[in-house]
Order: sequence, then C-alpha cells, then structure tokens
Amino acid sequence: MFDTDGTEPPDGGLQLTAPGPQTCRFAQECTVQLTATGGTLPLTYRATGLPLGLGADAAGGRIGGRPWQTGTFPVTATATDSKGATATAAFPLTVNWF
Repeated sequence: MFDTDGTEPPDGGLQLTAPGPQTCRFAQECTVQLTATGGTLPLTYRATGLPLGLGADAAGGRIGGRPWQTGTFPVTATATDSKGATATAAFPLTVNWF
C-alpha cells in the first residue's frame, strides 16, 4: 500500500492524488472527483468517513450526493487496481450550513 501524502510509489505504481480540503453546503449537491494514476486498469475507488448523504462511485472515483450532516469530516479515499495494489489519500471535507 502506498500513502500518497508524501511517499512516491515505484515507477508504474498506483498513486491517488489527495484533492485537498473540500467544502460543501448542507443539503446541497456536492461533488469531489478522485484522481488516480498508474496501476493496472480497471481501478475501483472507495471512501470512508463521509457524512450522511454522500457516497463514492466505485468505477468513476466521484464522491457525490447531498450531505445531511455539518462539521468537518476526515475522509480517507482508496484506489485499488485489478492486481490488488492500493493507494490511499486523506483530506478534510467540511459541510457548512447555507
């Protein structure tokens, strides 16, 4: 497993780029695109720590939905390639009231 927050994978290795701090509004459409490079296609994505109302599209790497909780959530995203290699990235997601 490669932690992309400062550790470079070997040549051709899977790398997931952290999108940096993200901000959404309560009950409003929110989208965060995850981007991975390297590895063996196809890639699958997963995210943990999301507020209620948001989910991750396993095939496309898109986190989306309408959040129903406010606060700052530490999100951990994972990309896995077809050979089982994984890369992770963490970022804060803040949901504010209108």
